[in-house]
Amino acid sequence: MHEYSLAHALLQALTDHLREHPVRGRIRAVHVRKGELLILSEEALAEAWRILAEGTAAAGSELQIERVPVKVRCGSCGYAGPVRYSTDEGWHFAVPVLSCPRCGGRAEVVEGRELAIVGLSVDEDSSEAG
Repeated sequence: MHEYSLAHALLQALTDHLREHPVRGRIRAVHVRKGELLILSEEALAEAWRILAEGTAAAGSELQIERVPVKVRCGSCGYAGPVRYSTDEGWHFAVPVLSCPRCGGRAEVVEGRELAIVGLSVDEDSSEAG
């Protein structure tokens, strides 16, 4: 499943980071930014994280996913910002239009494809307090 490979990559990146920058206490939550264009099940990603994190420093932690909307930059007119969305009654959701909303020209996606850990919530180790 696609989500398991992504969860594994996130966990590996976190593990590598923690080797260099250890934290004191238990990791309660891992904060992740997920671009709107990244097609995956957030529920499956969270479940894969729960399973793969067992036995690691992130065991028992929860993924907290922040959704990042699509933003583009147009080389023709200089527009930079959010995209327009196309809706259809039968779709039940809006689809981002990846052209410039100002001039209709070709636009480069600058946000909306990422999947990255951006922070941790850690419970302080009470045995260290004093």
